[in-house]
Amino acid sequence: MNALEIILLPFVFIYRGFISVLLIPYYIVIGIGKLFSGGKSTKKTIPEIKPGEQVKVIKEKKSAYNKPKAPVKEIDKVKLAQEKDQNKLKRQKEFEKLVAKARAEEERRIKEQERLRIENERKEKERKARELERQKKEEELEALREKKEEELKEMGEPVTFSDKLKAFYKKLTYNKKEELELEAKKAVLDEQFKDKDAKNSRFAKALTFDYTARNANGVLEKGTIEALSRVDVHSFLTAEGYEVYEIIPAKANIKFITYRMKRNRLIFYLSQLSAYLKSGIALADAVKILDDQAKNVNEKKTWRAVYYDLSMGDVLSLAMDKRKETFPRLLINMIKTAEMTGNLTETLDDMVDYYTESESTKKQMKSAMMYPIMVTIFASVVVTFILMWVVPQFVDIYSDLGSDLPVITKVVIGISDFLKNYLIFILLAIIILILIYTYLFKNVKSFRRSMQEFAMHLPVFGNIIIYNEVTIFSKTFANLINHNVFITDSMDVLSKITNNEVYKKLIFDTARNLTKGEPISTAFKDHWAFPNIAYQMLITGEKTGRLGPMMERVSKYYQEQHRSIINQMKSLIEPIMIITLALLVGFILLSVILPMFSMYDAL
Repeated sequence: MNALEIILLPFVFIYRGFISVLLIPYYIVIGIGKLFSGGKSTKKTIPEIKPGEQVKVIKEKKSAYNKPKAPVKEIDKVKLAQEKDQNKLKRQKEFEKLVAKARAEEERRIKEQERLRIENERKEKERKARELERQKKEEELEALREKKEEELKEMGEPVTFSDKLKAFYKKLTYNKKEELELEAKKAVLDEQFKDKDAKNSRFAKALTFDYTARNANGVLEKGTIEALSRVDVHSFLTAEGYEVYEIIPAKANIKFITYRMKRNRLIFYLSQLSAYLKSGIALADAVKILDDQAKNVNEKKTWRAVYYDLSMGDVLSLAMDKRKETFPRLLINMIKTAEMTGNLTETLDDMVDYYTESESTKKQMKSAMMYPIMVTIFASVVVTFILMWVVPQFVDIYSDLGSDLPVITKVVIGISDFLKNYLIFILLAIIILILIYTYLFKNVKSFRRSMQEFAMHLPVFGNIIIYNEVTIFSKTFANLINHNVFITDSMDVLSKITNNEVYKKLIFDTARNLTKGEPISTAFKDHWAFPNIAYQMLITGEKTGRLGPMMERVSKYYQEQHRSIINQMKSLIEPIMIITLALLVGFILLSVILPMFSMYDAL
């Protein structure tokens, strides 16, 4: 007995004791019933006729009259004898008919019993076969689990106590009835898909199906998948080694939440996919490995759907394009171009580098903005606390002394009274303003453009936004051109990767100029949101035919400028915020201390 069993032994005793207590009323009722019935059963049993046993038919004759017969005349003796012989012969024939009928019924009953016996033996054999198969699967799973435990031990990762506890709980809660229900559903499903009409029934548009299946490791899975028919889902899961128990269409009123894959996870998956393809693994198998590696439910659903589309004959770009909300538009277009040129692995590596640098730039932006925001919130809380709970204590002292207060003290007391009376309304007004601003920024294009222009004209902060947008624009443009994407398609992709309306307008003007036969640089000439250095390098790239390499240089240059200005802002914000907070607190303290000096002079 190991330590786990010793720890769980009291819980097993408690469980069994609880079951025994629940069964006490049942046993009491049974005992009372037997006591009153005297322990004897009044039920009559009819002995069952075994196969091959002879049946004896006993016919008892009884006379209707016990009185002696009247003497018969000698004249009628012959006639009576003849009638008696006829009646005897008639009764003999009737008796033979009844015997034949009884024999026929007995033979029929024996045949029926034999048929039932054979049917029961067949069912028993099938049940035993299923039981042996289930035991075999359990043994295989147990062997697999032990093998994994041995592998973990060899790797230096022993099986944890929680894993043992989960295994014990799973063994304790094993339900044979549920397993039989699943087997029955599987038999019905297999029987349905044998029909040719079911195999040919498909929908014109892909639908979402919910499935219940057991994977190769014996784990029961419930998930969703998009397909044209239930047969496609069944064939796909069966080919993957699943035992399918149920496939039903998802409810029509359920709308799945659009999932946008995080950039760090996307970078990981793209690098893994590139490594698998370089090692010679097929694309569908590589995506299947990504599906196995995914831990997040949404990520697993995404890669499972992509793998299904690949197994149905779609290309990777088309499978990703069906999930535009999950994968970036730039990645889909780059993969589409790579499939035409045959350099998918190189494109994936370029996308990994691109998204890594973009993520680094975004993190720098967030870190640069996070510090002043946190300091501002902290300073606001501290100042509000002082004004609402500290200053009123001194107001009571000043009112008792009746001395004349300085102007600065009266201002602070007025602010304190205003916050005490209207703080809830102030917070509500702030929340309402934030909600209104968010709604207008997301839904009103003119408002969003004006706010973005205002932010881009701010000192320091404006340069940070401009450098970041120019970096993203030039890096993406360089990637598209270097991978032989058409200029018009590149403009369409560039307009979708930025949320800044100013640069969207620039890209729109560029696309319109291209339709007129004008060069790309025309729309960027003398534009306040596009630096002159970037404009000159764009012209140089157009004239020399090296637009892609020149855009790469622009992106590297402004990425360094962006990183430098963020570091400068970080170094300047800290002392500025400290000085601002010190001035606010000092102003409040001065307003509190000045009346004390005047009272001291009066004394």
